[in-house]
Amino acid sequence: MMLKGFPSWLVDALMELQYRFPLVEDPYAVVAERVGVSEEDLLEALKRLKGEGILKRVGFYFNPRSVGRVAALIAFETGDVERVAEHVSRVLEVTHSYERRHPRYRLWVVARGSSVEEIVSRVREVCEKLGCSWLVLPSKKVYRLSVKYDLKSGVSRAGPYSGVVENPPSPEDIGYSTKLAKALRSLPLEPKPFDVLGKQFGLSGGEVVEAAKRMLKVGILGDPGAALDGHKLGFKVNAMFVLEPASECSKACRWVVDNLPEATHVVERSVVGGEWPYTCYFMVHAVSEAKLEPIRRRVEEAPIRRFEVLVSLRDLKPGVIR
Repeated sequence: MMLKGFPSWLVDALMELQYRFPLVEDPYAVVAERVGVSEEDLLEALKRLKGEGILKRVGFYFNPRSVGRVAALIAFETGDVERVAEHVSRVLEVTHSYERRHPRYRLWVVARGSSVEEIVSRVREVCEKLGCSWLVLPSKKVYRLSVKYDLKSGVSRAGPYSGVVENPPSPEDIGYSTKLAKALRSLPLEPKPFDVLGKQFGLSGGEVVEAAKRMLKVGILGDPGAALDGHKLGFKVNAMFVLEPASECSKACRWVVDNLPEATHVVERSVVGGEWPYTCYFMVHAVSEAKLEPIRRRVEEAPIRRFEVLVSLRDLKPGVIR
């Protein structure tokens, strides 16, 4: 992996921070002890990684459904990928934007809105103006969401908190503020980070840890740990597998969850705007396309009619902290 100039123990530390993040008041001290270094040395290395954009954050995924937001994958048929991507970003909250290898649909965007209808309306307006064709693929059910990188195998692997609650309560429903929930997305790179964060809300570090655990349990938060920029670590292959189920889509998506730990997102989608047979989706990140071959062979055993693999050619929104 691309960690030149950093101590050799840092790979083990990042693996711990991704896959075994301690839900305690002093998580960095615990991880430092596990890998045999001082907390000071670990934090210094993490700050360097953050300065170079390799470490995006250490914290929790915030489930936008807890505040009434919905998301959809959008495919565009266009000869001017950059122009369409720019216009979509002006009218919707875009979290991902990729040019992908596909004979028809080259631009693939993930956007959030207050409703699917809003997203469809904005997409239609953009394409009426720019002359593109589109598909909106709203999320029906998210089976897994955990973007983590196995720095030793060279392929992505989901973490232990990969499930997503479809209809979580709001933070206020269980006695916390949305501001606190969102603040937990990014913990300070300081000793006892929950103490540091808690001072903003008049809470002790222990109270913040308990709040995080409770919000994690009900699905407001998810996937705790280090969020890394895979591309900067050498994971330059971003592949979207699209599957046409043989029968129920849930069976195909559940098969992926049960058989492919490399899948970082597993989502069942509906189709708005055209004919498109693929309703089960998952992502794999790898250091080379050769790493995808064993996964391709395993997918052939899934309960599906066919599948395609859409490898990214360009990330049009790199380095975004999601």
